[in-house]
Amino acid sequence: MIGPALELSGQAAAGGGDVTLDQQRDNLCGPFHAARILRATGVTEFDGTPLDQDLVAVHAGTRLPARPEGPQVPAGAVNRLDYRYDLPRVESARSGTTPGGLARAIVSLSGGRLECIPMRGRWTAAVVEDVVDRGPSLGARLIANIRTGPLWVSRPPLDAVLAQLAGSEPPPVADAEWDVGHFVELVQLVRGRGGALVVVRDSYPTLGWNAHHVQPPERLARALTRDDGRAGGVLAVVGAGAGAPVRRMAQDLSLATELWDNENGGAD
Repeated sequence: MIGPALELSGQAAAGGGDVTLDQQRDNLCGPFHAARILRATGVTEFDGTPLDQDLVAVHAGTRLPARPEGPQVPAGAVNRLDYRYDLPRVESARSGTTPGGLARAIVSLSGGRLECIPMRGRWTAAVVEDVVDRGPSLGARLIANIRTGPLWVSRPPLDAVLAQLAGSEPPPVADAEWDVGHFVELVQLVRGRGGALVVVRDSYPTLGWNAHHVQPPERLARALTRDDGRAGGVLAVVGAGAGAPVRRMAQDLSLATELWDNENGGAD
């Protein structure tokens, strides 16, 4: 199984030793998180080649924008264009990484040691809470494909955090630093006296606290719903043959274990 027991080793792998895992390269958010998780499970190379976000991007079929449009990184971050491979270039609306491509890359690069269970459907705050609360306890690492716009800013005021955990109405909080399609990891649920927050692992150390920020479940539900012409969802990465409990959880929550389509106008 993978999950909470490997979380510390996963964070350590992401934070040191391999600069390619400190921050994603532009437009490689999905491969970045897949590389972190693969390394946390002991996959450090494939066919003699070091395992990093670039190698995942090749296997996932990631496409870069020929002429980038809009913000390529959030405010405060720097562009990283030092790709190891010559990835295909397409019109901006068709660039990015599909969830299906990312899932196939994870399975292939792990040599079949991992499998990916996609979850899509009607996202509500309660569903998000259940997935993030139960998923890691079932050995799953959760890669979410979202739109960042509905999220809180990555460093919310303390009074808003405390109000959310208490179950009170938090004071107004600014929206996220940018509004794009994005992949993040949903790490864990933090419960308070009357409310909860989700710890999100991002791909930019300038966001939150060393790439970690907290989000209300209802904001994440809106981010997963996206409302930008594309669909969102969650890939649960588990050990091969260990997916049955995650599929039962999805069924309990009326989520389909099917890939979502984020190619209607683009992939990210």
